[in-house]
Amino acid sequence: MTAGIRLEPATAADLPTIVACVRRFLLDDEDLAAEQFIVAREGGRLVAFGRIKPYGRVHELGCVGVLEAERGRGLGESIVRELVRRFPVREVYVTTDLPAYFARFGFRPLADPPPEIAAKIGRVCARLRSGAVAMVLEKPD
Repeated sequence: MTAGIRLEPATAADLPTIVACVRRFLLDDEDLAAEQFIVAREGGRLVAFGRIKPYGRVHELGCVGVLEAERGRGLGESIVRELVRRFPVREVYVTTDLPAYFARFGFRPLADPPPEIAAKIGRVCARLRSGAVAMVLEKPD
């Protein structure tokens, strides 16, 4: 973790910045709620964020974003690792058009994702980014 960076739950006051970034970065903008996000702060300023999105029986790690001026410092990696640590279930799903990035953390491609994740790819990813795939990471017990 970069010195001076704090990872913490997002607040309602963070949501306008998160929403603006999610839309600018072409991330999943469905049902955005502050309580689904963690943020990285430096000097009190939001510099990165990520989300755990519930879909009934499954959850998805998503909306990992780092402000443009803060990229290349490992903040995205810190967010992903913290979200995986906090994940409420053993199977950590992600939909992404950057599979090599998530493979670094142990995610593997998933040919037959749960219906909720498959529907999200058809509904959201097709609208925002082409080539999205489902991946899964199974947390150890």
